[in-house]
Amino acid sequence: MKKQKNLNKIISNTISIKKKKYALIIGETPSRGARSPKLWNKVYRKQNEKTKMHPADVSRKNLKVLMNYLELDDLFIGSAVTTPYKEVILKYIKSISFEAKSIGSINTIKKIHKKMVGYNTDYHGAKKSLTIFKKKKNILIFGCGGAGKAVILASIKEFKNAFFYFYNRDKKKLNTFIKKLKLKNYKIIDNKKILFLRNIDLAINSTSIGFDSWILRNKKFYNLIHFTPLTNLHKVKGINSKNKKEFLRKNRYFIKQDKLNYLKFLDQNSNCEFFDIIYNPRMTKFLKLAKINGHKILNGLRMNLDQAVKAFCIVNNKKFEKINILMKKNG
Repeated sequence: MKKQKNLNKIISNTISIKKKKYALIIGETPSRGARSPKLWNKVYRKQNEKTKMHPADVSRKNLKVLMNYLELDDLFIGSAVTTPYKEVILKYIKSISFEAKSIGSINTIKKIHKKMVGYNTDYHGAKKSLTIFKKKKNILIFGCGGAGKAVILASIKEFKNAFFYFYNRDKKKLNTFIKKLKLKNYKIIDNKKILFLRNIDLAINSTSIGFDSWILRNKKFYNLIHFTPLTNLHKVKGINSKNKKEFLRKNRYFIKQDKLNYLKFLDQNSNCEFFDIIYNPRMTKFLKLAKINGHKILNGLRMNLDQAVKAFCIVNNKKFEKINILMKKNG
């Protein structure tokens, strides 16, 4: 009971361990809709195991404290890692897999002999999803965060002969990552030049823009469900409380402008297909407007499921094929 009490002092939500082996999903607010606990716990029940996965909402300042605690807790077996800690958590992991090292982020942690080992299963999930898109020549990818890097690497592997356009708010970070990949056929563009692109075959959103969740930044609240990745986020106005009507009122002009810009992009790229790694909501603004205008779309549910299966197998020493069947039945 003492360990549980200490853990609940580190995280923002409250969980009950009850002296049993447990896994976590670590992030800023995974308790508000993360899918992994539901998937993992259904498999644990099907296999009559007492282990359970819990969401752990942790602030950035408490992340190191949490990792130190988990390293010493013999009941902890491993964790999924979600936004916004897939990159920053690397500094607290002593050993990482080759794929995770190449990508520069992790989304899975396994406890091996009291040592934390990091993996990246987003790459696996992204590559599986990308197989439904065939023979792409020009690809636009938004984002270069923890999941974004995995998507970029998976896209390059899947579409070896394609030309890539990359956009990320932090252009320096994006440029550093792309240079490591030694890619030749690409161009890094800024927000304004996206509207001048033509003949894009596939557009991928690997950012959090479109995700249904309130974000607190500099004491202001934001909800990015109302935007597409074409949005210039620097212009979006935050509010003092989680008030949807107030947020919409304050950002009415930017939301309208974002829609007009995106419709222009759709019109100029009539054969483009769209993939959004977000699954909450299942139909983001990025996908909804594309579907209305006759484009093929794919959301992040399949990618999330495939990466969750892979992560579960790594942490629990299970075979992928068996767990894949169980999760698909219950996902």
